[in-house]
Amino acid sequence: MAVPTDPRTPHQRVRDQLAAARARLVQEGVSRRERAQIADRIHTLTEQARLIGA
Repeated sequence: MAVPTDPRTPHQRVRDQLAAARARLVQEGVSRRERAQIADRIHTLTEQARLIGA
């Protein structure tokens, strides 16, 4: 069975994940704990983007 592959480049994947995290961060009804987790995720993704040169 073939394994599906993501046609996006690593840059595109990180950019898309960052956009999704930022969109979730500004949504209404997100708890303080969730906001902290999302902010940590954004920090991690930003670091990944820096490392791959995105």
